[in-house]
Amino acid sequence: MAVSSGGKRAGLLRGATGAALVLMATASAAQAQDAPRTISIELNGAEANNKACRLSFVIDNGLEANIDDMALELVLFEQDGRVNRFVVVRTAKVPAGKSRVRQFDIPETACPSIARILVNDVKECTGAGLTPGSCAESIKVATRTDMRFEN
Repeated sequence: MAVSSGGKRAGLLRGATGAALVLMATASAAQAQDAPRTISIELNGAEANNKACRLSFVIDNGLEANIDDMALELVLFEQDGRVNRFVVVRTAKVPAGKSRVRQFDIPETACPSIARILVNDVKECTGAGLTPGSCAESIKVATRTDMRFEN
């Protein structure tokens, strides 16, 4: 049975397309492995709770290791830019590839008085192969509130 040259071209094209798809998939997998792993911390809410400001954070552990506990030193700034206070909050366990919501009450503080929150330091970060320094380098922050949140 004879195959026309058009059939040969179509077969070659399909083979080339398949090879290109395999190369693209391999490149995507390599990029995913090379992509920096992050700990995403989102300031998700701030609401009054009696005489305290309750801050809600969503912590996404994009690392390959479980976070057994992480202690973050936060600095709260007032509307005029002055430092209001330093607080240390603990995340507790955040499994690898999972998210957890944590809430912290800042006593004797009205939420509207807080203009900005800075992740000043990672005091502790425990888990297989984790150090405070490696965790600090992995943190990316975002906010859904009117407060600025940065690291």
